[in-house]
Amino acid sequence: MPASSAPVNLTHMRVRHFFAREFEHRSGRIIALCRLLMAVVFFVALWLAPDQPVRSGPTGYVMLFGYMMLASLMLLIAWRNWWWDERLAWPMHAVDVLLFLAAVYFTETNNDSFTSPFLAFFSYLMLSATIRWDWRVTAITSALVSGLYLLTGLAMNSFDLDLDMFRFGRRVTYMVLLSLVLVWFALQRRQQSVERFIDPPGSADDRLPPMLEALRYAMAQVGATAGAIAWADDEEPRIEIRAIELGCGSGQLSPEALPPDEPFAAGPQLFDLPRRRILRIGRWRCVTARGEVHDPLARHCGVTRGLALPFVAVKGRGEVLLTGIPGVNADHVEIGALIAREVGIGFDRQATLALVRESAVTRMRDAVARDLHDTIAQSLAGASLRLEGLRHWIHDGNDPENEIQAIKAALRLEQKQVRGLIDRLRHGESVLADGTAAASIGPMLRDLSEYWSIAAVLDESAGRIVIPGWMAHELRQVLREAVANAVRHGGASRVAIALAEENGMLHLTVSDNGTGFPVTDATVLPRSISERAGALGGTLDIESAASGARLRLTLPLRAR
Repeated sequence: MPASSAPVNLTHMRVRHFFAREFEHRSGRIIALCRLLMAVVFFVALWLAPDQPVRSGPTGYVMLFGYMMLASLMLLIAWRNWWWDERLAWPMHAVDVLLFLAAVYFTETNNDSFTSPFLAFFSYLMLSATIRWDWRVTAITSALVSGLYLLTGLAMNSFDLDLDMFRFGRRVTYMVLLSLVLVWFALQRRQQSVERFIDPPGSADDRLPPMLEALRYAMAQVGATAGAIAWADDEEPRIEIRAIELGCGSGQLSPEALPPDEPFAAGPQLFDLPRRRILRIGRWRCVTARGEVHDPLARHCGVTRGLALPFVAVKGRGEVLLTGIPGVNADHVEIGALIAREVGIGFDRQATLALVRESAVTRMRDAVARDLHDTIAQSLAGASLRLEGLRHWIHDGNDPENEIQAIKAALRLEQKQVRGLIDRLRHGESVLADGTAAASIGPMLRDLSEYWSIAAVLDESAGRIVIPGWMAHELRQVLREAVANAVRHGGASRVAIALAEENGMLHLTVSDNGTGFPVTDATVLPRSISERAGALGGTLDIESAASGARLRLTLPLRAR
């Protein structure tokens, strides 16, 4: 960058900073400043024009000079006192309209040498109504001023005053057309905007919303130097508070410190406790009121003047309290309502993320519990059965060597299964490749046959059915549990597995030759198998007889 451009850029930045500091979100100052400039320019224009004012010169100068003094006073008020700036908004709007009509009387003539300020004044009236209120006030102002302007011209003409009625009528048409545009502009005027509140990941305790982050965000939006935020959870009879540059501390508040039934203000408001003044959002933007200021949080924090922004979230309600805002005025109440909404949305977002995390942990916990049940728990139960058989085998005087080797081999297989489970937990659940039933579950059935010393066989026609990779692990665990239940609870020596595919559904049937189990209306389905069936979007049915039990599982072949 050239050295000569550095001072220019620095000056530009300082000017931008000045205007942002003094005029951003301060419409009252802009309106008052424009009023004063309009009055000064009009006064100077009359003073320099030799043929102006065309009538009642001394009266016109006195009226216009008085208007300049009043405009100067209103600029001072807008700079220093938000209460009187808003309180006097309507009276000054009426004064502006009257001065506009007076300007017509003092300056309008057949002589075209002086350009009437009617268009600039009219535009100022319309825009000030738009900025300070809304389209309805703009429309009312337009109709009122246009009508009074026309009546003033007709009255002047009836008194035979020097007036060009053709030019006057043309200006009325201009005013109507300009009114339509400005009313449309007021109707389409975008609402005040603030930055979105997005707290950084991991910035808040899962048990509480991001309170300090929300407070810093709110303070940054309006330039507050101090503030506090309080939160009342609907499920917990307590109020949490955090503060910056205020002496109300941080932590939990007792009911004596802040009443839990009505701890916050009723709505966004700018307040002055000593003078009993309130500025809140009304039908036409902001309204002023006198009386007792209800804001227990402000009284607890010792804030006598500030901006109270109550908000509501799904899990509770709270309030952001801001003070030390430079140039505070009615605009900050409207901006504050947007800040409160953003904070409430941020709290809801945090609650949703916490719920999602909790749900994910619960699902993972249930999945781990099912896998542990279907692998380690069943393996230990099987080992216990085989050790009990080994004890009887040794007691009968038989050689235990072969059985011990068989148990060792079975435990090694289960160790392999446990390592596979640990690997899945460490690296995440990876989806297996699609494969035929013979390739996907055939080896596992052989291992189960060896481990339980039974015959676990797959129907020959079922071996060609393709099992989706996303289903393979769950299907294996279902079969492990089904075989273990058949052996342990039914004493089965043979388990047959059949598979069929029909209309996009996979039908799994597991039959055994055990003793079955009593079937009643209150029969409880195996929990692990039932949960897996539900997770896969399938259904489970069990039949039992003296000749054995039959489990039917129906699963969709497309992942949900």
